[in-house]
Amino acid sequence: MVDTTTRAGQSSTGAPISRVLPLALATFAAGTDDMVIAGVLPDIAADLRVSEANAGQLVTAFALTYGIGTPVVAVLTARYSRRGVLLGGLGAFVALNLLASLAPSYGALLALRVLAAVAAAAITPAALAMAATMAPDHRRGRYLGLVIGGLTVSLVVGVPLGTWIGGGHGWRATMLFVAGLGALAWCGALAVPRAPATGADTGPGDAAAEAATHGAAGLRGRLAPLRQRPVLGVLLMIVVAASGGMMQMTYVFPVLRAAGHGIGHDDVALTITLMGCAGAVAAWLGGRGADQWGPRPTVVAAELGHGGALLAVAVLAWVGDMPYAALAAAMMLVALFAWSLTPPLQMLLLSLAPGAGMEVLALQTSALFLGASLGGVLGGLLLAHGSAAAIPLAGGLLQFAGLALLPRRRGA
Repeated sequence: MVDTTTRAGQSSTGAPISRVLPLALATFAAGTDDMVIAGVLPDIAADLRVSEANAGQLVTAFALTYGIGTPVVAVLTARYSRRGVLLGGLGAFVALNLLASLAPSYGALLALRVLAAVAAAAITPAALAMAATMAPDHRRGRYLGLVIGGLTVSLVVGVPLGTWIGGGHGWRATMLFVAGLGALAWCGALAVPRAPATGADTGPGDAAAEAATHGAAGLRGRLAPLRQRPVLGVLLMIVVAASGGMMQMTYVFPVLRAAGHGIGHDDVALTITLMGCAGAVAAWLGGRGADQWGPRPTVVAAELGHGGALLAVAVLAWVGDMPYAALAAAMMLVALFAWSLTPPLQMLLLSLAPGAGMEVLALQTSALFLGASLGGVLGGLLLAHGSAAAIPLAGGLLQFAGLALLPRRRGA
């Protein structure tokens, strides 16, 4: 007899989508923690007596750890309940950000950022897995989209709020703000229905055997698409392009300060908000373009536009004393082209690796964060040994270089 009851308390029709909101808040907190440092970079540098280039490595450390850690942590925690992993990850996330607000030195803050990224790496896949379990089959995309949307909204709302708080009360208050977001998500997650672990339906002996073999086999499975040259080419292109784009985002404060006059926290926060709004529109445009013209032509057009917009920002930073309206318009163009890349890149990867959709999209996320970490290092070197204008200049050139890695495949 086939058991038609649902698992972990899930009804046959799924849980209401409102029950997923705490999961979206969890990814919102993780996304805010990733980039909020960019808005308070000068404050951290001044307080901890390091250069802004070194302060930027706090973003690098988080991005690198998160990008590499997400697939690894997902495999290592696969035998545990998703709810337990989420609550544990959020608890550690809150504690680590509270400690970050008290960090006495740059080294201590850097170590806490790495550990917070490990916690975030546990939060995101657990939240997505729980959302998939709670969703009715015909609405699974909406549930997952709501949780992923937490990452997007963090740039539009979370990072600007953290920047404004830092401008008025110092960067340590910003870290308390992030910890508060995590605490709210933890409280909300208590009400989320339980989701089973990967081996939840197996007996004790089977679960133990699976635990002994799942780590290596699971990680090999997640990396399997790398054996395909076209997939590897697209992922390398993402690394190169993301290093250029995220370099600009990490050091947005010094770049805007060089390009404008009297740029402060309020201006940077508003700019990040405008960029996020432009990015939300761009994601829709990128998907529409991929449907109409195909993913590869859309990627090429977006990359050319992204590179051109970054070069325009470089000119503004080189000239200096530009009106804020010109800076905001240029940065919105950067976001418009950058965020329009995601839908066609996802479609391209899915077409190149049929049957391995989850694995290839997980690799895309890792490539994005690896690029962000490389961009943080390169941007720091340019800021320390060159000028702020060199950051968008290098970022624009990297967009063009990334196109050379894009595979040429008929029908893509």
